[in-house]
Amino acid sequence: MVPVLILNASYEPLHVIDHRRALALIASDKAELIERARDGREVRSPSTRLPVPSVIRLRRYVNVPQRGATWSKAGVLARDKMTCVYCGAALMPKTATIDHVLPQWYCKRHHIPANTWANTVTACRACQSKKGGRLLHESGMKFYDPNYEPRRPRANYLVLTWSANSEWREYIPLP
Repeated sequence: MVPVLILNASYEPLHVIDHRRALALIASDKAELIERARDGREVRSPSTRLPVPSVIRLRRYVNVPQRGATWSKAGVLARDKMTCVYCGAALMPKTATIDHVLPQWYCKRHHIPANTWANTVTACRACQSKKGGRLLHESGMKFYDPNYEPRRPRANYLVLTWSANSEWREYIPLP
C-alpha cells in the first residue's frame, strides 16, 4: 500500500487513503493529481501509464464537520495563548497554571465535571492564589477581557506521524 494524502477542494487535508483508491478517484474524475510519488513509480496497463499519486485534491468541496478536542492541560494553555485570563499577563510554560472557574469542591458537591473546557482557564500563580478556592464573584475578580468566554476548541481529523511523506508538508499546516 502506498499512502496518498487526500485534500478537499479548498486544499485542506482530509484523510490518508490507499493509492488504488486514489487512482480510482482520479479515473472517475472526482479528484485531480497534485503531487506524484517522488520515487517516480507508475501503474501500467496495456494502454495507459499513470503516475502513482502522493497528493490528490477532490474536485468538489466536501463539508466535514469538525470534532471537538479532548480536554487537556496543554490544550487549555494553547487555547488561552499562554495568557492569564484574569490580569492579561503573558506567561511562560513554567509559570502558567490551570484555574477552575467553578472550584473543584463546588463541582464535586454539585456533581459537575471539573476538568472541562468551559470550567478551566489559564492563570498566573498570583491570580490563582488570589482567587483561591472561591467562586469568581466571591473573590472579586473578573476576566481581563470582559467578553472572554472559555470555549471548546476544534480539532482536525488528520493526525500527522513521523512517517508522513515529505511532499505532504506544504499541504499540512503545522503549529
